[in-house]
Amino acid sequence: MPQAAGLSPRPYRLKNPIRHYDWGERGPSAFIATLLGISDPNPIPYAELWVGAHPSAPSLIVREDADPVALSDGVRLWPLQLLGSRVHGIFKGQWPFLLKILSAAEALSIQAHPDRTLAPLLRAQDPNHYPDANHKPEIAVALGRFQALAGFKSVDGWQEVFRAFPEIASFVGCDIRSVDGMMRTTSPKADFVRNAFSRLLFRARNDPKGLASAVHATARRMGEAPQSFSAMADLYHELLAQYGPEDVGLLVVLFLNRVELLPGQALFLPPGLPHAYLRGNIVECMANSDNVVRLGLTPKHKDFRAILQVLDFHPVHPAVISPPEDTHTIYPAPCSEFQVHRWIVEAGRILSLTRPDGPEVILVIEGRGRIFWREKERTEAQPYDRGHSFLVPALLTEYGLEAATRTLAFSVRVPA
Repeated sequence: MPQAAGLSPRPYRLKNPIRHYDWGERGPSAFIATLLGISDPNPIPYAELWVGAHPSAPSLIVREDADPVALSDGVRLWPLQLLGSRVHGIFKGQWPFLLKILSAAEALSIQAHPDRTLAPLLRAQDPNHYPDANHKPEIAVALGRFQALAGFKSVDGWQEVFRAFPEIASFVGCDIRSVDGMMRTTSPKADFVRNAFSRLLFRARNDPKGLASAVHATARRMGEAPQSFSAMADLYHELLAQYGPEDVGLLVVLFLNRVELLPGQALFLPPGLPHAYLRGNIVECMANSDNVVRLGLTPKHKDFRAILQVLDFHPVHPAVISPPEDTHTIYPAPCSEFQVHRWIVEAGRILSLTRPDGPEVILVIEGRGRIFWREKERTEAQPYDRGHSFLVPALLTEYGLEAATRTLAFSVRVPA
């Protein structure tokens, strides 16, 4: 494969954009700032670190003998050298994935992502809010204790909410007797959830004062609610203080499953799955998209019409992926764009890697050492440290890490 000028078969350091969304961690202990060695005296929120080629915030390829190049431009300048023939063919010359560090000090919006069919339609209808035409499956790997809401509760869970908070049942028009009737006439569980959820959204849009009344009544009942809701009480009052009683997310949170991840555990979120990240730090990987359809818990654009198109209404509690503490872990994700690997290299050890045809990015979370490769019959190396990231182009089929201190790193490849 011929080389294009300015690109060699070697790893390249990446300089990655930071997203300062309001819900990010602030102060001297902010995870992303600490990871990157940034000492910021201002309380700016450090919410996301993007490692990828999305046109709204591409990483920069750092070259020793030339100016940095945006990864999105690099794919255009050196398509086969960066992507390799296999990935170039599958994804029609486009970069396939986006790797992030996400650091949440506050709850993110309740949201879902479109599938391959709906993404281009949303893009065509509303390009200001849907910046690309790609679907967005994603996986979240916890770096510490991480809390989220994900997937609609079972029908029994919906009935439990209506019994504990009758004002919600009244607002939705679903008292227990009508729920039993709906269950008899809508045998598929997804139909029940779709009907009840649609009632909730339409009523919230048309009767904001009624919504506020139901939200306040729910807050008052939290202290006397069944034990199953006790873990939600503090969160509920916190969200009410932050977003006010006319945000429908204050009711929707009660119909979603509470999920907690421990370090190393992961959660796969397919398109259409309702979710909200609550607090903690994760490595997140997704198809190369920034499409978010928001429902609540946000001052940003909320799209009730689109959310009803996008959502998967099947009640599901997403499975937590719990891998062993191995030196190498592959996180399963049923999609063609990405495969997330976790690498643990003890101090003094060497990790040698052979890759399939295609690009790879690697992000160092902990540790320092050297990344090495073969070039012109010689072994070359450059140092790595915590927070460093590298692009490994398809040109380079083998490289490795030599750990001076215990190293934790994540890499992303396109699955073979």
